[in-house]
Amino acid sequence: MFSFTKEQKVFEISGISIGGQPGMYPTVLFGGLFFKGEPDFDDAKRHILTILELSKQTGTPVIPDFFIRKVEYIQPIISLIEKVLPKKHPFSIDVIEPSIKIETLERLDEEKLLSRMIYNSIHIGITKEETEALQKHTPEMALVVAFNPKDRSPDGKIEVLENSAHLIDTGLLELARKIGIEKILIDTAALSPGENSGAAIAALPVIKEEYGLPTGCAIHNVVEKSRWLNDFPFAKKTVDVASNNAIPLFGGDYAIFGPIENAEIVIPLIAWQDILISEYAENYFGVSPIASHPRRKLLK
Repeated sequence: MFSFTKEQKVFEISGISIGGQPGMYPTVLFGGLFFKGEPDFDDAKRHILTILELSKQTGTPVIPDFFIRKVEYIQPIISLIEKVLPKKHPFSIDVIEPSIKIETLERLDEEKLLSRMIYNSIHIGITKEETEALQKHTPEMALVVAFNPKDRSPDGKIEVLENSAHLIDTGLLELARKIGIEKILIDTAALSPGENSGAAIAALPVIKEEYGLPTGCAIHNVVEKSRWLNDFPFAKKTVDVASNNAIPLFGGDYAIFGPIENAEIVIPLIAWQDILISEYAENYFGVSPIASHPRRKLLK
């Protein structure tokens, strides 16, 4: 468990705070929707209502992360956000194809939803057109992915934040700020097994101490790519969910935990971990949890 000497920034988006010293704020969870197949909007609505209820019950903030694979999915997903999410609840948009990213930004701006949006994500593959679109349609918050193909260590992740490992002209942090994004979340880039995947966890306290910025990752991705776990399907589910515990334990602020279907297990699990961390942080470092922290809500 950690306490950082660097002042830790806390960013707020639509009532959810991310960052700070361990033990002060609960870990924020991102649950993914629409990663495979055709979008099932009825099923998505059910899962969104479930995470909202579990979040209210435990005090663990949960943000839906919508993956958009095709242009024709943009408007139906925006309609789902407007109809199902509370009007001030934040959401994340995850898009791979640059042209779809640009059109999504334009549509969200038209619907006046950018103030609730977390952009997933800025990385060294960013195009000039995407950069220009972000400057014109600037989201409230963005994930900056510290992936360095030349050096997968924690030091390599720092390098790509500082100077993009000289793969593009500007360091990723400077680029995000030039775009106009001040609320930056660092993603430590969880890679496949055999590619120093553990560095995504080791880098959490390193980056928190270096920059004081909210930091997390999608350690779930490492589980997904651990093919040997396919021989142990029952254990794989357990490992997938439990892997997220490492993030708050190493001082991280948020976890992108994978399919939203896992929320009913992940949310109480992370609430439990946050309670342990909060107890220790207050007793040893004098860090008190906020009123809505799981320790305050569940230990009465």
